[in-house]
Amino acid sequence: MSGFLVELRRTPVRWTVLPLLIASAAMVFLVGGEWRGSWPETSAAATRAAIPLMVAAVGIAAHRSSQFRRSGSETILAARPPYQVELSRLAADTVWLGAVYLLCTVSAWAATAGAPGGPWPEYVLFGVSGVVFALALGHFIGRVLPSRFTGAIAAVGGFLLFSLVFGSQSSPLTDVVFYHAIDVRLSATHMAWRLVVTVFAVAAMCTVNALMSRDTRLKGAATAGGFFSVATLVCMAAMPGNDSSLLENRRPETPVCAPGGGSTVCVWPEHAKRLDGAVDAAQKVIAAAQGVLPAPERYTEQGLERNGLGGFTLDHGQRDLLHTMLLELTSPHKTWCEEEPEEKAERRMYAGLRLEAWMEARVTGSSKLPDYVYSGDTGWQSEVRRALTLPNADQVTQAKRWAREMRASC
Repeated sequence: MSGFLVELRRTPVRWTVLPLLIASAAMVFLVGGEWRGSWPETSAAATRAAIPLMVAAVGIAAHRSSQFRRSGSETILAARPPYQVELSRLAADTVWLGAVYLLCTVSAWAATAGAPGGPWPEYVLFGVSGVVFALALGHFIGRVLPSRFTGAIAAVGGFLLFSLVFGSQSSPLTDVVFYHAIDVRLSATHMAWRLVVTVFAVAAMCTVNALMSRDTRLKGAATAGGFFSVATLVCMAAMPGNDSSLLENRRPETPVCAPGGGSTVCVWPEHAKRLDGAVDAAQKVIAAAQGVLPAPERYTEQGLERNGLGGFTLDHGQRDLLHTMLLELTSPHKTWCEEEPEEKAERRMYAGLRLEAWMEARVTGSSKLPDYVYSGDTGWQSEVRRALTLPNADQVTQAKRWAREMRASC
């Protein structure tokens, strides 16, 4: 029987598969907002399965590696090159944990089956590479710090590392894509760095034995161990660590469009099933602005314009959809001046805030203003509240005055 099959049958990871499957599935299906029906959001949600897997991988691999070194049982495998032994263990652990990750991913895909588009496979590579990195790190720790408590310490350290240090979207080895929008996807640059770091970490794990050995015959292997260990740290430090590195804008595709409210409403192909909701929102916005501002020729979802700016959003609920549609309606009518007296700029800005708050109250059918937190002076809100109590014709007259002030020339 090959070394890999032996390791596959005796690795302690196999006993953790069921609890890790439950924990990983819970992270995918019970944490975060609704993602079913959109392949980009489903792909991002599936990466949450890696969180418990990576923490467990560090602890279990460290305990196992430490136990082998302390027991001296490695001498039984002395006939095989050390790197083959290490790779067999890593591969066996990866198969078990990777199976959990893939099962959660396939379950998420099944929940979105039938939606426009299809799965984004690079998100699978993102998650699996993180699990492999965590396993390599655990094996390395177990070699360097062999003790009865290494596994527990590594598990706690892994939790802190992947939840705090690498837990944010600005970390180079973030373990999950928490935020996702329809107009972005994983950056090829981030994935390339991630794979390089993972490869170096695996190489460091395979050569750390030689690095710690006093056998002069292993001088070349020890040099390689030192190189790969340092290279891993250098790559992690040099790896871009900001949101723009993790995600990149998608190129505009052919949108799905329909007429609505005197305009054309366009969404990403993946959101084709939500087009009716967008059209309904556009009609409400146009009705609220009737007699005050003309309808735009086209409403486009976030990221569909060539410059990647503006657009309404469908991912954050009805209220956000209406609010971003209102901004799409009012933005073309705002005047932007590079230089002008501060008093004039503030008058134009507050006129725009009054108009948008009034329109949003009308579009939601509420007599109250939206409860956004505004910076600066909020005294203008009382004027909007008074306007909402007036007859409709007088409200429109007031709104037209705000629109003129908002569009005033420089």
